[in-house]
Amino acid sequence: MFDPITYHRVTFKIPFAVAEIFVDALFDVCAAVSHFEDADHSDGFWIVEGFAADAYDRAEVDTVLRLAAAASGSEVPEPEFEVMAPRDWVTENLAGFPPIAVGRFFVHGSHFEQKIPAGKIGLQVDAGLAFGSGEHQTTKGCLLAIDRLARIRKFSAPLDMGCGSGILGLAAARLWRVPVVMSDIDPLSVTVCRRNARANAVHPLTTVLQSDGFANARIAKAGPYDLICANILARPLRAMAARIAGCLAEDGQVVLSGLLVEQEQFVLSAYREVGLHLKQRIRVENWLTLVVG
Repeated sequence: MFDPITYHRVTFKIPFAVAEIFVDALFDVCAAVSHFEDADHSDGFWIVEGFAADAYDRAEVDTVLRLAAAASGSEVPEPEFEVMAPRDWVTENLAGFPPIAVGRFFVHGSHFEQKIPAGKIGLQVDAGLAFGSGEHQTTKGCLLAIDRLARIRKFSAPLDMGCGSGILGLAAARLWRVPVVMSDIDPLSVTVCRRNARANAVHPLTTVLQSDGFANARIAKAGPYDLICANILARPLRAMAARIAGCLAEDGQVVLSGLLVEQEQFVLSAYREVGLHLKQRIRVENWLTLVVG
């Protein structure tokens, strides 16, 4: 039996360019927030949705949206409110996460009871509270990049910056059996990442740190790194360029993702300024993964 919990949802459409401002603002009144492209209309608008356990104070939501609109110079969106009927979210979540084969990696949840296909490296990661369970285009792009790089050389000192569930660091540890440093600003991600390292029997190889970017001194101390993976967002990727270059070994490679196709030059220009140049480009739908070195 599952616990019958009713959820309250608020949704609205907003131009992509200002979506992050509204997402950040909505966390003041929501327990969880997501945003995604409107699949039915390619008009540059994204859908933002927030979830809460209790009914919304509509006046409070209206105030939050007006403040976000003022900060972004955009119009105030018209929110829609909905009560979500009780559902077995855990069972549905697991059922909606079938195994995914990406390059030589085979990503599966803990509910998967069959054998890992021959020639594949199994990664057990449940879809859940931390970003990165293999189904997103950026995670797929990063796993493909790691797989391609592995065909060229072996890496001995990887860093997974903004690790989320830890899937990229886990892939490196499983692939090369070398020490891997993983870091995330979110303490929940750190907890999930450590749990996943144990589930994949690579916890002796992993060091998982909580850090806002490179703020934790242990990250730089453990370098230099010959492989740095950063699957975050375009703006923090650009802002981190100098720090990433400073922690990179002389022949190191950097895997960057979390950016849309139209954000490529915005990110790449910052890495060119610190002496790193494009080596590979992997596109999965409208998302890019870039390898620079």
